[in-house]
Amino acid sequence: PRQGAHAGARMDVRALTPDVGLKEYWYPAIEASKVGRKPVGMKICGEQLVFFKGKEKGEVSALANICPHRGGSLMHGDCHYPGTISFPHHGWTFNGDGDVLAVLPEGPQSPVPGKIQHRAYPTKTLRGLVWVWMGEDEPAPIEEDVPPEFFHNDGQVLYAYEVWKVNWRAAVENAGDA
Repeated sequence: PRQGAHAGARMDVRALTPDVGLKEYWYPAIEASKVGRKPVGMKICGEQLVFFKGKEKGEVSALANICPHRGGSLMHGDCHYPGTISFPHHGWTFNGDGDVLAVLPEGPQSPVPGKIQHRAYPTKTLRGLVWVWMGEDEPAPIEEDVPPEFFHNDGQVLYAYEVWKVNWRAAVENAGDA
């Protein structure tokens, strides 16, 4: 039987939107200049991430913040060697691709390197802003998600941050009301 024309109007489509955001996108994360000698932690789409200078030429890398060894926080770690981050208590040391390069207390004889792969999030720095791919699949071309002004050097790009203590859905829903 055919439902009335207004039956669909009663459905609240907001319930179909994930609580933590749409993950298969590139997200603006942090200004590259804010990532220095110490790692920086951040939560995006419900995931705890750690940003550090982990790639060639000082590019910023992102890993899951939780160390796979004992569940500690990598954002409280150190970047002892260029392009790496080390867990502060047990010395597991990762590169920007999530490879365990060393377990510092065990020395070069450690059996762990080469056997553990930690979750790495693809990153790309455009005009001083680090973008991170939050999806599980291969990243979409970054040009599909990022505004075109980030791909040329014309004009000026300014950054401002404001923290809203609300679910992201309410913020996006009300953005059009201004």
